[in-house]
Amino acid sequence: MGVAICWLQFSFFTSLVSLGTGARSFQTSLTSAGDQISDGEYEAAQAELAQAQTAATKVTDSAHGFNMTVLGWIPGINTAVHNWQRLATATENITASTGDMLTLFGDLSGKTGAAKIFNDGAIDVNALKALPPRVKSIDTGITSTSANLESLQANGPLSGPLASVQAKSLQTIAPIQEAMKALVDLAPQLPDALGANGPRRYLIAIGNQAEMRASGGAPLTLILVEFDQGRITIPIKGQTSTELFPPLNAPVQWWGPSGNPFFDANPRLAPMVVTNTHPSLLYSAREMAGAWRGGSYPQVDGVITIDLTAIGSVLNALGPIQSAAYGEVTGDKLGQILLVDAYEKFGQDDAVARQKANQELLDQLLTKLLSGDEMVTAAKAVAQTAPGRHFQVWMAKPEFESVIVRSGAGGVVAAPATGDWSAVYTQNGNQSKVDVFQERRVVINASINADGSARVTQDVILTNATPKDRPEGPPERIGYETSWLKAAYIMYVPDAAQNMSTIYPAGFTVRPFKNHQQYGHGYADDGFGQKLVRVVGWTAPGAQSTVSQSYDLPAGTFGGKGSLTYTLLADPQSLFKASTITVRVTAPDGWSPVETEGMSVDGRTAEVSAIQDRPVTVVVAMSKGR
Repeated sequence: MGVAICWLQFSFFTSLVSLGTGARSFQTSLTSAGDQISDGEYEAAQAELAQAQTAATKVTDSAHGFNMTVLGWIPGINTAVHNWQRLATATENITASTGDMLTLFGDLSGKTGAAKIFNDGAIDVNALKALPPRVKSIDTGITSTSANLESLQANGPLSGPLASVQAKSLQTIAPIQEAMKALVDLAPQLPDALGANGPRRYLIAIGNQAEMRASGGAPLTLILVEFDQGRITIPIKGQTSTELFPPLNAPVQWWGPSGNPFFDANPRLAPMVVTNTHPSLLYSAREMAGAWRGGSYPQVDGVITIDLTAIGSVLNALGPIQSAAYGEVTGDKLGQILLVDAYEKFGQDDAVARQKANQELLDQLLTKLLSGDEMVTAAKAVAQTAPGRHFQVWMAKPEFESVIVRSGAGGVVAAPATGDWSAVYTQNGNQSKVDVFQERRVVINASINADGSARVTQDVILTNATPKDRPEGPPERIGYETSWLKAAYIMYVPDAAQNMSTIYPAGFTVRPFKNHQQYGHGYADDGFGQKLVRVVGWTAPGAQSTVSQSYDLPAGTFGGKGSLTYTLLADPQSLFKASTITVRVTAPDGWSPVETEGMSVDGRTAEVSAIQDRPVTVVVAMSKGR
């Protein structure tokens, strides 16, 4: 009996060690496999998955055997053993689902030996139609495994080790489950969106970040891409101002969304290049689609905006291309070449030559993309820039558009349900190309009261950091040879904001919106029930301008009655050089900020700073009596 008890204790201890080491190795390898899939490294992901499978087997072995069968007979321990075995099954299921996802990724990229879905300018429609059920099956398996993990009751004699493994497993499965949710939404829409049921046409607007609009760079290059029964063609492409809307940005007539305050009447009569003035792509894309149709071009099913930050990300992923005019072009050099060097190399009189050189460069990139060899890699590189709004998509069909909006690539500008909000956009007004040099800082000072109300001031500090050796340009300060910047500062306030006011330099002015609901002091409805104001003024080369707005937020916005927490959502603009934001929150008398990582605290004031290359969330909790 003594020998049997010693054997049981030793074997149980060995199983427990196997559980712990196996779980650690499982989490590390599977997380790494997920990262490798995300980075497009199929072979490396396979190697990591193999290690995860070995670790999962180790966890499974720890849960079975004669010793575990014996322990399963002992009251009080049998429940823990049962849960141990369920955990082991869950690790196997997670590994299997990840393996299925890796196979799917390999099939999409053609790395498993199967035919590529995208290849040599064509789409395998049958493979595309087979994608949704595969994705659904993988998602069902992951969802079931996650539910089983959540339902485990890690209590009793083995509560510590089992709870630890349960937490690690849930942590490991979370990003995999999130990735599959996005595919579950997207996959059923892809066949129709990519022409399986008839032609689909999309307008790609390449934004020039040297001349900004609120929703992105000016659409100075346009491409029409058509998908039809597996064929991918580009029937129309060219420079907006000279080739597509000659003689030079000719105005066209179109109908646009009536709620857009940047256009005061329908039908519109304006050049294509001013269509993306509204910060939200939900309006700007519809204006672009309308102006495109107004130019007697085919109606489109969607609009895609992409700028040089996103294209540079693609080049970094795929490798450089050669240009007769610019030499070797890498992703890191692309912006400098096209937004700075090109304008210095080709003057105003050589604009056509510059546009031709740029188009040749773009044609090479399109050829590389449509070959299909690196389509998945390119798509992933572009998608990574979506949080900074460098890549945005609008789809005419509501069922398509809802998927895009949920993905975060819809270019939506929406106030948070609660708390403070910073949404600031500058728009070029003199056709200069100096926005590439723009250096912007947003400084927010929020003074919180004990009842949860606040007085907030947002300063937008813009420096026209045009190089000192660049000529000031023509006296009228218009065109891309000027170093002056005329900008409209478009600023939102939270929905609950009251007593709004603006302060700006001498010579600046508030430009009200015509024929749209007004809130006073120049603030108007943006068409979505949100409040914005537009202030316009000039900034000389090397100079700095500050435009400010202040407002009150009512009691209860940030808590009260013994609990105060300031929250802020700050949305980005797709500038070539990302804006920075600094938030200073001052607690009321008798309160102090609770310091967290990345925050500095001086008395009752907390300060946090960040780069706005994506939405920024700031949370400052305050404690009473400290």
